[in-house]
Amino acid sequence: MKKILGISFCVVCLSLVGVAARPHAADDKASFEKWVEQANKAQTDNDAKWMEANLTSGYVEGTSFGTWIPKTQLVKDANDPANNKFTKSDFSDTQTEIVGNIGLARFKESYDAVIEGKHRARTIICSMTAVKEGNIWKGLSNHCSQVE
Repeated sequence: MKKILGISFCVVCLSLVGVAARPHAADDKASFEKWVEQANKAQTDNDAKWMEANLTSGYVEGTSFGTWIPKTQLVKDANDPANNKFTKSDFSDTQTEIVGNIGLARFKESYDAVIEGKHRARTIICSMTAVKEGNIWKGLSNHCSQVE
């Protein structure tokens, strides 16, 4: 009888550990969606401090103009508001998904801006990828294509 009680106790304990260790998908999704909003706001507001803190060192952005922009260049450009300024930036059709500790976002953006000193206005579709490190999301990559 003691053996059965001991085994039953172990099974209950292991079950509780399994429930406690289960990822909190709803919390992760909500925190990732908030992170995506902050990432888009940081770009349109030229918030270099946010970018520095919330993008991985290997972050790379693929633009709809066929160029790759590493984090260092993105931060440098954000610190130059005379050559990088958004006058319009509308985000729509945002969809997010969490796979393990990876967050995926897809969205549409219509913008009017000066980027690297050149006037740009277009509608693009983008996919953004981030990784959750502990309780913090960090951007890995963003890629956009022009909508024709």
